[in-house]
Amino acid sequence: MEHSTKVISTINEYCLKHAGAYEARPFGEYPICYKVMGKIFAQFNSEEKFYKITLKCEPDKASFYRQIYPEIVTRGYHCPPVQQPFWNTVNLDAFLEMDVLFQMIDEAYAAVTNQFSRKKRSELLNLAEVEFKDTDGQDSDFVMLCSRLDSTLDEIVGGRLQRVQYHQYNQLDNIHDVIVAYKDGKPVACGAFKMYDEEHAELKRIYVDASHRKIGLGSELIRRLEAKAKIKGYRWCILETGKALEAAYNMYKKAGYKVIPNYGQYADMADSVCMERKI
Repeated sequence: MEHSTKVISTINEYCLKHAGAYEARPFGEYPICYKVMGKIFAQFNSEEKFYKITLKCEPDKASFYRQIYPEIVTRGYHCPPVQQPFWNTVNLDAFLEMDVLFQMIDEAYAAVTNQFSRKKRSELLNLAEVEFKDTDGQDSDFVMLCSRLDSTLDEIVGGRLQRVQYHQYNQLDNIHDVIVAYKDGKPVACGAFKMYDEEHAELKRIYVDASHRKIGLGSELIRRLEAKAKIKGYRWCILETGKALEAAYNMYKKAGYKVIPNYGQYADMADSVCMERKI
């Protein structure tokens, strides 16, 4: 298969066209990983010197492709022996059939999503109807959603005066990495992060409109923000939430975040809870 910008872009676009798929780079610049709800289904090395793609497989199909394409399709090159029956690596320099490659990517995606619980499959169906846009803190839809977030927090905490001390830490002109989620063309959720230090990205302004909660959208935003932060070289994500925000705390805890001593500007704020997760 030709190593060209066009072919690489075609493979990338095909992986991302699957419902809920997004790009991540958990191991460094390469491979480019494609995930769905936090699970990898494809790992693409687009370097000219190592032009390969590793795909999740059902063991019987993995064996079938290895027999049909000996020495071109092999066991997952980087996988420990116990996982090798479930991954195939395709040498793209020697593999010529794009339609078959697309079929293998489809099967890789299915091999992951078929293992999801009924609840996760239901969430994925809902997420398939959502479009995610990368933007920045000046985006008008993000600004509008942040206004809704502040109004919601005012209602929970008991008024804007109780939260005035936090305003200086939520200025949108300091936020450059933002994701806005759209349903039927309307902005319904958002999340962002900003640099805290060289190793830590601080998650900010995560909000889901009341009409679109309980479908896993908040958790999906966290996963995508973590993936973006990892690509930018951060090793940890940290965040601050309020003791009164039980639903938010439980969402972060479920996503793998652990409580830490209040950091930086929140050190003396008794109503704050700070959390972190290695990404």
